[in-house]
Amino acid sequence: MMSTIESQHLPAERAHHVTPSATHERILRVLGMTQRPLKSGELEMALGLFANEAHSACQWLDDNGYIECTVRVGKAYAHRSMMFWSLADKGRSWVKDRPLRR
Repeated sequence: MMSTIESQHLPAERAHHVTPSATHERILRVLGMTQRPLKSGELEMALGLFANEAHSACQWLDDNGYIECTVRVGKAYAHRSMMFWSLADKGRSWVKDRPLRR
């Protein structure tokens, strides 16, 4: 049996973590349209997001199976890696089931 404190907070926490927010949806749509992996900075520029906003949103989408992260290390930047985000099967299915709004 749940305590009163648990029952007051649990449903809101579940709802927050179950479905993508508006920012998550926008990221999924952009990744679906581009058909190629994008860096967080590219997503931020395309969607007008603040610095690191795309990265944290992408991390949530990755944690929930909508997208995948690929880390690439450039030869010229041996100590610098770049993260690229692409749709996972769950993300492709999500995009396919939701037509673009006009």
